[in-house]
Amino acid sequence: MVHPSVRIGAGVTLYHRVTLGVRGGHQGPTLEDDVYVGTGAAVLGPVQLGAGCSVGANAVVVRDVEPGATAVGVPSHGRDRG
Repeated sequence: MVHPSVRIGAGVTLYHRVTLGVRGGHQGPTLEDDVYVGTGAAVLGPVQLGAGCSVGANAVVVRDVEPGATAVGVPSHGRDRG
């Protein structure tokens, strides 16, 4: 499910049962280039997913994720790759 206000960059991978939506009437999320969003994940509100970041399966993202980082959990916690 993708809200009309969501912005999606090039090379983004969305698996099944992903929700990209709004929270509290705000703008939807922005996904930069080469973002991966795992099965069942929800990205809610005016958050920004940086280029090359990953969102784990069933994660709930309500805060920005830095480029190249991985977000996992409910609510998600970002982890740097490396």
